Amino acid sequence: MMPARAPVGAFLIHLFAAVLLLAVAAVAGAQAPPKDAGTGPAPSDSASTTRALELTPPERLAIYQSITQTHKNNAAPVGFRVTVGAHVPDSVELKPLSDTLAKLVPHASAFSIGMVEKQVILVDPATRQVVAVVTQEPSSPVH
Repeated sequence: MMPARAPVGAFLIHLFAAVLLLAVAAVAGAQAPPKDAGTGPAPSDSASTTRALELTPPERLAIYQSITQTHKNNAAPVGFRVTVGAHVPDSVELKPLSDTLAKLVPHASAFSIGMVEKQVILVDPATRQVVAVVTQEPSSPVH
């Protein structure tokens, strides 16, 4: 007696199911952000390595109003969160503090400045670490 052969239709269904399962797994993996994409140190690490720049509400307001009118608003790179201590990816444009702002906020004059997702960031130019985050609300605390 000859062994019974499985119908070709059943084989094709199993083959299609396997290919579909692999495709779903590949799409799910492609959507996950890279593990180390510009995230910088973990927030718990940043507290010990980066000291936040203290700004008064008037200083925060002056910085926010000046920078939002003159600087490009960058989209946040994948995996980057705007927090004090975070490493700023090279794709985010940073500029020196203007002379006017340096006179108004002298203790911030050594830092670079940029804007990500409508949040102004002051950054240590040597390490590209965020030292202050300024949002639209002038009374918001340093993040």
